[in-house]
Amino acid sequence: MKNTIKTNYIFNTGYQIFALIVPLITTPYISRVLTADGIGIYSYTYSIVSYFVLIAVLGTSKYGVVNIGIFQDDIKKRSIKFWEIYIFRLFSTIIMLLAYLTYCYFESDNKIISVIQSIYIISVIFDVSWFFQGMEDFKKIAIRNFIIKIINIIYIFLVVKTETDLWKYVLGLAFFTFLGNFVMCINLPKYITKVKFKELKPFKDVKTIIQLFIPTVATQVYEMIDKTMIGAITGIDAENGYYEQASKIIRMSLVIITTLSTVMIPKISKDYANKNFKEVNKKVEKSYRFVWFLGIPMMLGIIGITDSLVPTFFGQGYDKVKILLPVLSILFIPMGLNSITGNQYLIATGQQNQYTKMLLIGGSVNIIFNAILIPHLYSLGASIASILGEIVIMILGFIYLEKTRQFKIKTILKMSYKYILSGIGMYVIIKLLSNYVANSLVQIGVIIIIGIIIYAIELIILKDVMIIEILKFIEKKLKIERDK
Repeated sequence: MKNTIKTNYIFNTGYQIFALIVPLITTPYISRVLTADGIGIYSYTYSIVSYFVLIAVLGTSKYGVVNIGIFQDDIKKRSIKFWEIYIFRLFSTIIMLLAYLTYCYFESDNKIISVIQSIYIISVIFDVSWFFQGMEDFKKIAIRNFIIKIINIIYIFLVVKTETDLWKYVLGLAFFTFLGNFVMCINLPKYITKVKFKELKPFKDVKTIIQLFIPTVATQVYEMIDKTMIGAITGIDAENGYYEQASKIIRMSLVIITTLSTVMIPKISKDYANKNFKEVNKKVEKSYRFVWFLGIPMMLGIIGITDSLVPTFFGQGYDKVKILLPVLSILFIPMGLNSITGNQYLIATGQQNQYTKMLLIGGSVNIIFNAILIPHLYSLGASIASILGEIVIMILGFIYLEKTRQFKIKTILKMSYKYILSGIGMYVIIKLLSNYVANSLVQIGVIIIIGIIIYAIELIILKDVMIIEILKFIEKKLKIERDK
């Protein structure tokens, strides 16, 4: 039975909201136990292993989602495609694991922590989430993630007690990632069938996979390259710790926006393959509006509560996060819009080469400004460089869409004005409340809820189409429940 976009989004977002709650529980504890230096060591070593994970995966995740989405109604074709991708991944992962262990032996300054991080590479072999995304079965992914996260929380509080337990913390994060991937494999027999080995051509689409790999690298390289360059240039673990904690808040929140692209890729790929172009454009334009709808209040909301949030949430010794967090919150808008332009539209419609060019240019801008700014501004310089890189990608994307007459920039930008007006009104209120009554996480949570209510009321007054549609959806669901 096919899942609807709204159902998939609810499952996916439900997990992402839970994923937001988890750090609210663990981060205050971990930041105090491991300190900024410990967090910095974890952040730097994780950034290194992430490069090897990226190369192991190459572009198979997006390639898998798109192709499984196209063949989701044909068990034979999707089985062939699954095994081709799996064999390719197995081959690339073994190579990267050997390369990474070689790096650990000869180059790593934190050998034990680095070797533990290799579990992330092994996990790639068992990662089949791309298959279930292509099948539009987000329920299984969400349930798996819920269970693993809960176990991980229990592990952290039971095992990580002092600063010397850093290796236990890293082991837990890596192992439970592996476990989560392994568990998903148990469900595969229900979706695929046996195929003859001679029917498989795992290296047939290497060119396409590499083409998809470049945008995958570029979209993740900002966070990784920032941490790597902060560590290499400054040599100060704490600077990576500050950046890790600030970017963690942004990453957690940003997922609520970008998760829509994950849900929409198989839908749009299928519509495009069936030449249903009007439906493709309708879905993409709605997604742009969704980014404005969530991105603006999230950006202004974080700016409004940062001064109260940082000392309450992270504890003492993280004052620099007060500077980094408002700066990084700007990323909600360009990264959200770029996820729609790139992942949801260009990749889903086979225009990944153009997206790759945009990302390479944006990535180059990020690296260049990292090299210029980090020696002087440290983690703040990396934050500014990330924003500049994403803005460049956003501008290039809009210019391409306008030039090829696929979408009008004016139409996309015009969607934002009601959300900007409502966001400013919300910001004023939560800033005042944050300055006077935000002395605990509970009070900050209440302020956030008040901000959401104010924002929603303002949009209702402005008769925004997005809030009206959400209210109608809620009303419909409540009516169904009453009629049962």
